[in-house]
Amino acid sequence: MKIAVTSVMGDPRNPATWSNAPAHLIYELEALGVTVVALDSSPLTKAQKVYFALRTYLRGYPVREAARFSDLRSFRGQRVAKCARESGVDHILCTSTMDAPSESNLPYSLWIDNTWDLYCSSASAPRWSGSAIKQVERLERTALTRAEQVLTFSEHVKRNVIEHYGVSPANVHVVGCGSGPLPAFTGEKEFTTGHMLFVAKHLFVKKGGELALEAFKLVQEKRPETRFVIVGDDALVQRVTGIDGVTAYGYLSREKLNQLFYDAAILVQPMASDPWGQVYLEAMKARAVVVSLNVAAVPEITDEARLGVLAEEVSPEAIAEAILSIYARRQEDLDAMTRSAQARVLDLYEWPIVARRIYDALSSSVEDR
Repeated sequence: MKIAVTSVMGDPRNPATWSNAPAHLIYELEALGVTVVALDSSPLTKAQKVYFALRTYLRGYPVREAARFSDLRSFRGQRVAKCARESGVDHILCTSTMDAPSESNLPYSLWIDNTWDLYCSSASAPRWSGSAIKQVERLERTALTRAEQVLTFSEHVKRNVIEHYGVSPANVHVVGCGSGPLPAFTGEKEFTTGHMLFVAKHLFVKKGGELALEAFKLVQEKRPETRFVIVGDDALVQRVTGIDGVTAYGYLSREKLNQLFYDAAILVQPMASDPWGQVYLEAMKARAVVVSLNVAAVPEITDEARLGVLAEEVSPEAIAEAILSIYARRQEDLDAMTRSAQARVLDLYEWPIVARRIYDALSSSVEDR
């Protein structure tokens, strides 16, 4: 089987593209004997950027979101179609709806972590005109309904694809996404002395950093010995330096970052709008208790909060209460919870397992033709 894997975010083989997900997937698919052509649909010349920005502006749509609208989608879809024909692939796997080929004779599938409808219902919902939102909705529906297979990260996205977009349940499959490169922790955890951890290389507020920081201040009032380790960028380090109990890092080697996960008792990452969250999988592999919000895929990842603590309310008070409840639990209870959490990730979300699910789905599409 020969397939093309596309990305609107950069070279699919580049580890920096989409948190390394396409590169991991390609590696594992090739290990299964698949020939993979990586298609980067993102490059634009300066003139093209100006052209599409102007077209978007004249239609009254947000210029910075030009990639979501018809002109640039069509351009990228045509690029993907041309490259796919020239490469002689059997199938195309798009990692976004925004470069799906519009030609009806080119079979493609989608691998997605979210839908436009769910995004518009989240805390990060766009504040656009109604006409702009409706146009993207129409384009998303077209891309989803034309796909041979829609492969989703999570069950809640699958439900939305079926119920809101009307895609046949037979064509929608939950395949998940693999975890990061952190090896599973094999030592013993001391939860009473372990620190709180927050990790986000960018988008500190959107990733829940501000909420976690305010919650930490409340935790310190009742548990002064608690420490909070934050990993972000240099600007964030400067911002939080001097806050009592907080240690912040900018860029870290993978080995140092892994150790911070291993030493952590709790990952506090209350993301209100992130559709998935690989950081949760890494924390579970490191046997740190996940504290987050009861939104998006987090309940599914944590087995309906059996293997984590999820706050119902988006507030520092609710997050602080969740954190304190963990520190108050017995060591043996936390040990059992985190061992089960680690096993869940290793059983469901390691890259060879996820790639096998995707391989099986794509193989069935190719064989059916």
